[in-house]
Amino acid sequence: MVIAYVFFFIGIFFFALTSLGLLRMPDAYSRLHAASLGDTFGFGFITLGLILLVPGVANIAKLLMVLGVVWVINPTTSHYVGKVALLRGNWVILAERYRSESDEQEVEANEPTSH
Repeated sequence: MVIAYVFFFIGIFFFALTSLGLLRMPDAYSRLHAASLGDTFGFGFITLGLILLVPGVANIAKLLMVLGVVWVINPTTSHYVGKVALLRGNWVILAERYRSESDEQEVEANEPTSH
């Protein structure tokens, strides 16, 4: 019984990491990746905890079928959402971001200081 609750806690931990990833990641693709992985692992661990608690082979089989469906649909859906975003023009341009930050630092370094 205790191991089931450990699986629940690990699943909730992955869901919390998903929320943190959605807040901290820099672009839409990284956020999508964090959400997809965190939800899939969180749901998997919670389902494993439920498998240890439910009585009967029929209930375990149903939970395994639901787990299989979620493990196939969640990554596939996030892949297609990312692909549509890319085709619609949501490009990640890191070179300009880094170039603009380095330009700002050069301007600050070249400014005369008044003493």
